[in-house]
Amino acid sequence: MRFYEKEGLFKNCLILRKDNNYKEYSSDVLEQLQLIQTLNKLNFSLSEISNLTKIRNPNLIDCNDLSKSIYKNIEIIDEQIISLIKLKEDLRKVQSACSPNCDFIDKKPSCLNC
Repeated sequence: MRFYEKEGLFKNCLILRKDNNYKEYSSDVLEQLQLIQTLNKLNFSLSEISNLTKIRNPNLIDCNDLSKSIYKNIEIIDEQIISLIKLKEDLRKVQSACSPNCDFIDKKPSCLNC
């Protein structure tokens, strides 16, 4: 919680410092923390979470901004999937070309030239 507080994600939330130096958090901090954790589980970066939770009204997210961020993250994931599929294909080519009888060219097995 202290980390998110230092990052400014609990703005507009009630946090009191008691005489014994303990902090007392209001229920809106818990709601904000739950929102942050949900966004974190959905793989939103801290920067994205910060932008999405720049609160216009306490504990609300602008759904248009959220939708745009989700769309952007889905595009990134699709690009990563394509990249991983290509990497898998390249690895399979090397695997099928690799044998105990590989020639070595410049200290590199010939199967890595696929």
